[in-house]
Amino acid sequence: MNLLRLGAGLTAAVTIAALGPAPAFATSEPGCDYEQPITPFDVADGDNPVVMVTGRVVELRASNKTQCAWGRISGGTNGEEIWTDRRRSDGSGYEGFLGYTRIDNGDSTHTDAFKNDNRLMRACGSSQGYIECTGWF
Repeated sequence: MNLLRLGAGLTAAVTIAALGPAPAFATSEPGCDYEQPITPFDVADGDNPVVMVTGRVVELRASNKTQCAWGRISGGTNGEEIWTDRRRSDGSGYEGFLGYTRIDNGDSTHTDAFKNDNRLMRACGSSQGYIECTGWF
């Protein structure tokens, strides 16, 4: 696991957690939906899905039909978080916390869907003070 990436994610998550109720973040983009979902396994710099040390499963899901992707966390409890990040293949144009949401009821939830637009995406989850992300797809 890349400790620098984990440290940056932890700082952001701690900042968000301190804000109290879930703040408003970017929502689904036009033309995105959850049709014909797949779990892409050919990711860079990590795995997909990821089983966190807490047992939660963080997964990046995608639709080849709409060229959109979203994050999903399962096996969790209320208050645990999921979001997606997006960037260009050269690392520029980073956008974080797309679709940020928390489990409000049950043991799973997913983010809104966002266009890949020839960019890489990953899903990140937060559980019991741990943050883990899938590889980039």
